Amino acid sequence: RPVPRTHPSRSMAISSASFAQLEIGVNGNLATTWLLNNNVSDQGENLNPVFSTGFAGGVLGTFFFTSTIGVGAELNFSSVNQKYDGNITDQMSFDAKDAVNYFQVPILLKLKTPSGFYFEIGPALNFLSSAKGEAQSSPADPDFDYSGRNIKTGLSTSVTGLLFGFGGRFPVTQHLVITAGLRFDYGLTDATEEQTQTEFTQNLLDENMGVAATFAHLDQQSNFSYEKTTMVTGGIQIGLLYAIGKKQKEESK
Repeated sequence: RPVPRTHPSRSMAISSASFAQLEIGVNGNLATTWLLNNNVSDQGENLNPVFSTGFAGGVLGTFFFTSTIGVGAELNFSSVNQKYDGNITDQMSFDAKDAVNYFQVPILLKLKTPSGFYFEIGPALNFLSSAKGEAQSSPADPDFDYSGRNIKTGLSTSVTGLLFGFGGRFPVTQHLVITAGLRFDYGLTDATEEQTQTEFTQNLLDENMGVAATFAHLDQQSNFSYEKTTMVTGGIQIGLLYAIGKKQKEESK
């Protein structure tokens, strides 16, 4: 009795459909955040970056086209904070903070294993939405202190980063999964914008720049000399995912 043959294209469609799965959900990230610049690092006791934290969170969707490999996209709100302290004179010190907010769009290759491990990597596009700055001197000097200052001037309107993360997947129900792990974002493009000396001087007079943009243009001797600023974040990532569709077993007849 002849054995019926399955048409090749139909076989491929069944195989593909048997692995198709869409995951949608929400995620949140609590991270240490840094705006790193060689000029800032060279200022000595006059200016010191201080450990700072920020938050990122939003919605996501991932299409798994095999049982282990998928591609996902996210839309997140991301806050990158950088605190500073230092000395204005021998008798006066200060504390300052640049609070920079972005709309973040990661496009990620995602891998998962049956044991529950996951890994993700891909570009993250960060679009500047707002930036506020504050500084307080001790003893207080009203000519130096400020709060709620708009400091978008001197910051790049977008920053492209390389994002990667890893952790565990913990099933709650057949369709609901909690994820917990670590996530890091390293800025590949400049987080501040290089200005001409004339533009920089005018912006200083207009008082519309924060610490990061200001000292990106000043070396240790306060000479005009620009250095690139690198945005770096890293911290704990938590997600809640809902799976639509599931791996189906092929029936043999």
